[in-house]
Amino acid sequence: MKQNPIMVFHAILFLCCFFMTACENDISEIEKQNFATAIGVDYRDGEYYVYIQSIGLSSVAKSEGGEKAPPEVYVSETRGKTFIDGFFKAYQTSQERFVWANVSAIVLSENVLQKGLGSVFDGLTRYYEFRPTPWIFGTKDSIVDILSTTGFYNQNSLDTILHNPKSSYEQSSTIMPIKLNQFAREFFEPAHTTYIPSLTIVTTQWKKNGMEEPKLAIDGAFFLKNHKYKSYFPYEKIKGMRWLNSDSIRASILLPNENKSEFLAVLEDQMVKIQPEKKNGNFRFTILYYANGIISNRMKNNTINVNAMEEFVKKGIASEVRQLYELGLEHHIDFLNLEHLLYRKYHSDWKKLKDQDTLLREDSIKSIESHITLEHSGSFKNRKIKIKE
Repeated sequence: MKQNPIMVFHAILFLCCFFMTACENDISEIEKQNFATAIGVDYRDGEYYVYIQSIGLSSVAKSEGGEKAPPEVYVSETRGKTFIDGFFKAYQTSQERFVWANVSAIVLSENVLQKGLGSVFDGLTRYYEFRPTPWIFGTKDSIVDILSTTGFYNQNSLDTILHNPKSSYEQSSTIMPIKLNQFAREFFEPAHTTYIPSLTIVTTQWKKNGMEEPKLAIDGAFFLKNHKYKSYFPYEKIKGMRWLNSDSIRASILLPNENKSEFLAVLEDQMVKIQPEKKNGNFRFTILYYANGIISNRMKNNTINVNAMEEFVKKGIASEVRQLYELGLEHHIDFLNLEHLLYRKYHSDWKKLKDQDTLLREDSIKSIESHITLEHSGSFKNRKIKIKE
């Protein structure tokens, strides 16, 4: 049967109009929705305070001229007797539907950590639209201020440490950022000490047109074990942590020490192994550290021999790790997760020593062995590290 060309044309035109209308409806729906990008939780006066950060689409997308509009950051504050009660009250003023699939950061106050995370975990993991991969932080500062702090050059507020901490960590590995699913796995693991990086606002480092420009920074960490909050420590107290993580990308150290510094070493490609050894019913641990490094900066010419520099680096790393362990003994925090290692590999021994409270002692660290190779000095690769006075 021969088809009428005019009827075929009309049918095609109708289908095109139909699909164009559908696309327009989809676009309209996107514009009408609120995209939540971060959630904050505080606890005070017997109530949960819930904060929701939402970023305007105009600050994310470019205009026709290629320029971005100034960042639009909205932060709501609601409260309730439970986390979910306070959370649901945000719907009363949301104006449009909330989309939760784009939440990429969670910020918890120290009060919430002390109260306990059961209610918050239950609320964040029960609803199907929440993803398990946002970054998780703690803070001693105002959560509203944390969620309101923007990045540089009118970039959208997703370009900050809050939403993308891995970017700056790759250049300077201090305290490794952690995602919600990893934290939950460690939080519920028996005998495991985990942490949440601490966010703060620095107002003195940057200026914009002569005016102070606040910026986010990771200044320490909150530690938890067996579902309970232990304590907070600033970075200067726990900087030995960077040498215990094989995922550290690029960490630096001033040597021989910060008070009497001669050069700055940058360590990369590091690997860490901890070997337990049982003797007379107790365990001692050997920590093996491997890394390649460069001399990034020379302040003095006192040390010009590469072997001597490598020895300084080895001693500096071993000193920071030992100080971290001693800090843990003082505050009953297992920063090195030696207990969890025994729990996994020597469970019956772990149980006995744990009951006797003799698991970790002052002499539990048998040795800290660093294997360092200094390959070159900055951009002068494959050349002798030697400078004339």
